[in-house]
Amino acid sequence: MNAFEVFKLPISVEIDLVNLRKAYIQQQQNAHPDHGGDVLDSEQINKAYTILKVRESRIKLILELNQIETNDSSSLPPGFLFEMMEISEMMEAEHHESIKAKIDELMQISDAEFSEIASVFDHSEESIKKLAVWYQKNKYYNRLDKNSKGIQEI
Repeated sequence: MNAFEVFKLPISVEIDLVNLRKAYIQQQQNAHPDHGGDVLDSEQINKAYTILKVRESRIKLILELNQIETNDSSSLPPGFLFEMMEISEMMEAEHHESIKAKIDELMQISDAEFSEIASVFDHSEESIKKLAVWYQKNKYYNRLDKNSKGIQEI
């Protein structure tokens, strides 16, 4: 499903969440079963809204629409996975504020990288590749962040 098409939005890495919410409410008023609409239409609108309102799921959709495998970490920079392993091991061995500070720094770097990518995103192959690398790195940063807060992932 192309969630962008559900709301008749152009494919974009950044969207206006206020306008998305308004479009969601408007479409649900027509599609919701309580208002005589179709259950499947309502479910599709809900799913599309859920995807688009979260940056990571929106980026994953854009990558999938461009036939980019979102579980392929082969495009990550050399040494990146080793660095993530080291941080994970440090977290397991000892819980220091310096580790949490490092993770916060990585999250800030990720946000800055995203802003830079978004500012020049033009749907070119190069832009898509940069977005894919950001997406892969951000998945690791988010996992570390959750783990540092005691939210264990598999």
